[in-house]
Amino acid sequence: MTSVRKFHPEVRLKKLLAESGGITAGQALDRANEGLESIREDCLAGVDEKLTQLTQLAASSEAERGKQMYRCANEIFAEAGAFGLAELSAAAHSLCSLLSNVEDDRLPSSAIKVHIDAMRALRRPDVSGNAAARAAVLSGLRGLAKRHAG
Repeated sequence: MTSVRKFHPEVRLKKLLAESGGITAGQALDRANEGLESIREDCLAGVDEKLTQLTQLAASSEAERGKQMYRCANEIFAEAGAFGLAELSAAAHSLCSLLSNVEDDRLPSSAIKVHIDAMRALRRPDVSGNAAARAAVLSGLRGLAKRHAG
């Protein structure tokens, strides 16, 4: 007959959370949001730079440009999501999906250009402030992605 011994290692975080004092989860989230807001403009300027890089890569014949564009779009996806720009994040995700399904020599340049133009439009105040316009942009990208998926 074998016996089973269970070992439960001490988890430092669990111990710290059980102690009194410190900050609450709500306070921690508020601090995190304040921190994000303090870097918002710099990060969104970085998103605009990445859109410029995407445009340059799309026009180039550089080897592995698809992988480079994917990385750029993935960073936009993450940064836009962190700042609550759901439609911009979704557009970047759509471009990532498009790029992940094709080889560099078969990149659909017109579809890539449409995605980049859509992301640029979503950065403009007239579109970013209009829920119907944002929805229309995403609807168009979904249709485009469907045509290139099959």
